[in-house]
Amino acid sequence: MGLLNSNDYNRGYQNGYRDAMEGKEKSYVSSGFSLKFVLHGNASLDSYNKGYDEGYRIGMRDKCRK
Repeated sequence: MGLLNSNDYNRGYQNGYRDAMEGKEKSYVSSGFSLKFVLHGNASLDSYNKGYDEGYRIGMRDKCRK
């Protein structure tokens, strides 16, 4: 998705999934490290956090299946 779009769900999902698979605790610190956040503010944060939560949940599920 382009920068003109506030949706940062995919980046959040990828970060959440990776953190879960690596055994890290949940952390939303990376949510503000995006040009989308600078351009779109809270809309970007909200979509990132939703994606992060979903990615983390699925990552934990996949990690437990191994």
